Amino acid sequence: MPRIPAGEIESPGTRAPRSPIGGPSPRGAAELPPDQAGGTPAAGQLPAGQCPAGGAGRRYQVCTGPTLARQDLPSRPDPAGTGLARIGEEPLWASPACREGLHTAGLDRFAALMQGREGTCLRALPDRENWRLVLSLAGGPRVVYLKKHHVGGAAARLRAWLGLPPRTSAGRDEAQNIRRLEAVGIPCVELAAYGERLDRRGRLESLTITPGLEGFTPLDDFLRQRFPVLNPAAATRKDKRLARLIESVGSLVRRFHEAGFNHRDLYCCHFFVREPSPGVFEIRLIDLQRVQQRARFRQRWLVKDLAQLAYSAPRDRVKCTHKVAFLRAYFGTARLGAKEKRLIRQVLGKQQAMECKLGLIA
Repeated sequence: MPRIPAGEIESPGTRAPRSPIGGPSPRGAAELPPDQAGGTPAAGQLPAGQCPAGGAGRRYQVCTGPTLARQDLPSRPDPAGTGLARIGEEPLWASPACREGLHTAGLDRFAALMQGREGTCLRALPDRENWRLVLSLAGGPRVVYLKKHHVGGAAARLRAWLGLPPRTSAGRDEAQNIRRLEAVGIPCVELAAYGERLDRRGRLESLTITPGLEGFTPLDDFLRQRFPVLNPAAATRKDKRLARLIESVGSLVRRFHEAGFNHRDLYCCHFFVREPSPGVFEIRLIDLQRVQQRARFRQRWLVKDLAQLAYSAPRDRVKCTHKVAFLRAYFGTARLGAKEKRLIRQVLGKQQAMECKLGLIA
């Protein structure tokens, strides 16, 4: 893991939706780590200041940057309209349980969350970080996931120079998208807290906190753990559990697209699955900061979503017949017509382009 350059960590100072294939539908209301399925730890806090890049648990070396004066974003109670309460004068909004957990951990200030190294770093990129923390929430210790975003740009610098807040932030976008999906009944990750702030140099910082999905597993891992490797040369009996899972995923994606949304990162690892009883599956969507809701010009985004899902499906667990079953559930019909087949050809073309560019996934 490379050292974080100085200054990277700073001190404080509905549109009408359309159906998946373009037709109108009833009116409907962005990256969490693959181990979102966190639960109550065996004991104590997770190791502090760890990052997995270059080996899980590697220590993070932190360089403190210059102290900058800060400018709070809009003073209205909840800029994302999530219904969460603001924590004092901080640009931070949280549920009552999360607010208490942050206070107990000494993390109820925006700067403490953005600059803190509590917990384990799961991923660090130039513009964002993913951390796993343990907070004392209702019922005891609970794993939560903290996403930090820190971006800049000419537009942000101009707005900071003029004393204006930015129009949006990645943290606010994800908070709003969670609420929009909840409003139309799309199961997704919960929202515990979010925050955003702009400094005078035009550096926009934002964050979201979501509770771990206890007992859930990423879809690609779930397929590998629960279903056997398929032998393409041999005839295999239909696995009713697998068929129900594929039908459940197809139905969820159909409802997601019918409500006017597209994900832009609809890979298997962003579906989290739990099987409370044999053949009964609960599915949650995560990584919602890039979700969009469009009324027009949606076709290319639907194709991209479906191609990403097909590309990321484990090839040794999912056959072509399973993908056809998914498409029937997605289109809501047992017989695919000319319109559906045109979309399928576009999806296959996009999937092949991804395979050429990114290589095959086992």
